[in-house]
Amino acid sequence: MNKKLITLLLPCIFLILSATATAIRPHIFGPHIRIIDKNIIVNLSLQNISDLEAVINSGVGKEIIFTVELIRVWEFWPDEFVAAKKIRKIIKYDYLRDQYEASAYDGLNRTEKQFNNYYALRNWIFTEEGIRLANVRELEQDDYYVRVIVESKSLKQLPVIGMLMHLVPEIDMTIVKESTDFHIGDDQ
Repeated sequence: MNKKLITLLLPCIFLILSATATAIRPHIFGPHIRIIDKNIIVNLSLQNISDLEAVINSGVGKEIIFTVELIRVWEFWPDEFVAAKKIRKIIKYDYLRDQYEASAYDGLNRTEKQFNNYYALRNWIFTEEGIRLANVRELEQDDYYVRVIVESKSLKQLPVIGMLMHLVPEIDMTIVKESTDFHIGDDQ
């Protein structure tokens, strides 16, 4: 009787635990794609980031990397990489000043800000709006999609000696999401 009860309860417990574990995973909201003045504009944000927030609030510096790629769809060949934009954001908490120091770099411009309120920092650090990905005049008429990759790295690595350094992962978190296909043609 006990074995039958255990064999019935064990799968139920496994299903409950796996459902709660997947419910709190971070995910990308978007990407939202618009064509404005012949430019492909992408907006996105990162949500359900409570674990990452706890690490930042504990004082560990983090680097968040948003990579947005434009990819052309091919039917019988692998899809073609067309263009990409990478945005790096760095967050540090300064205990002495009781403020967050953040910076962003998109390859051309560097922005540095200080925040006293974590919620203002959260909106700035985990949201990207108005990413100019490509001009449609430079693209061929075809179907395209956008791939978004979000990575998180700790700024300070643990002091590891020799071969152990290769066993410690450099990237804490990686999330990938692709948009639906959209057509770029003569009407844009």
